Amino acid sequence: MRFKIIVLILFSINISIGQVHVSEFIQESNIAKDEYNKLYFVDFWATWCAPCIHVSKYLETLQSQYTEDFYIVSLSQENPDLVKQFIKRHKVNLAVAIDFEGETFQKNKINSLPYGILYNASGKKLWEGHPAELKDYHIAKFLKQNTKKASVSNMFVVNKVNYTQTNNVYKPINDFEYLELESVAVDGLQIINKQDYIELLGSLKDILAYSNKVNKNQIKIGLDLNKNYKMYFKYHSNAFKNMEKTILKSLNLTKEEAVGNGNVLAFNFNNAMLWDKHQINWGINNEKYLIGDTEIKADNVSIEDMMYKLSSILETPIIYNKNGLNHGLHDWQIHYKYYNLMVSNLNDTYGIRVEKQISSYPEYIIKKAP
Repeated sequence: MRFKIIVLILFSINISIGQVHVSEFIQESNIAKDEYNKLYFVDFWATWCAPCIHVSKYLETLQSQYTEDFYIVSLSQENPDLVKQFIKRHKVNLAVAIDFEGETFQKNKINSLPYGILYNASGKKLWEGHPAELKDYHIAKFLKQNTKKASVSNMFVVNKVNYTQTNNVYKPINDFEYLELESVAVDGLQIINKQDYIELLGSLKDILAYSNKVNKNQIKIGLDLNKNYKMYFKYHSNAFKNMEKTILKSLNLTKEEAVGNGNVLAFNFNNAMLWDKHQINWGINNEKYLIGDTEIKADNVSIEDMMYKLSSILETPIIYNKNGLNHGLHDWQIHYKYYNLMVSNLNDTYGIRVEKQISSYPEYIIKKAP
């Protein structure tokens, strides 16, 4: 009798280890076939995370390869109504759940997105990292090594949470507002386009690189000034149109222009035939970019914004003549992983010539105002 009690206790501990806490399931998988599975993969994501969109499509392909004994759940800590709108708009077919209070995010120390953790039915972590690095041969190997199954309802514990429909989302009152943060939960700069304003979250270096539309390494700033901020700019306001001046004035900083020299990509738009805004249509107030492993797509993005994003991905300054440049919005589809393919892609598709050079480029030195 005592032995049976011990076994039951051990069994209950084993099950509790495997429980991933969520506040709500808002969609079951449209691909996976069974309630009982050997492996569970938790995809940590957010609607504002452009790379997460690409990862979601990759994971759908992976889920389609393994419809039995393997179950993927995409987990966001955002407002459920926002997520529901997003998955409907993007036709997400994976199971989707909410971690409203961030319990599971915090427990697993999720500091960058996208991120994923693979569990077996006992709750043991088998693999974790960028979801795009989880390959089909990983799944095949772990399926052979793990025979025990657990149901979705046993693996995921739903702790319902009271929340408002707006998720207490803050809306700026003034044309420009900012908040200094101790740290940020994402790598690089987070850009969120709202209906009436844009929200920037990241280090001051990243934010100033965005406002100047240059590579972040062209911003020279001391560690004492390079703090983390959340900033709000209302569209069409003077603060938005003069973003950098607004930031520098508010933080009592100055900017000095200097000249750097090194490897650059020189873009020539003289004979460019750019796409109009009707090639891609992701809707109003949607993500501007979809960044995959080899290419970047963009909906309604200016040349300056496209060059900034491409420079950030390639981690290389981009120089080009801005005089007489088309300042409209365009749709884009650019290969970036292999240089020669990128060059031919840009020339054949848009008439844009690209050349690697060792050349001078602008740098901006940020200092505290006297």
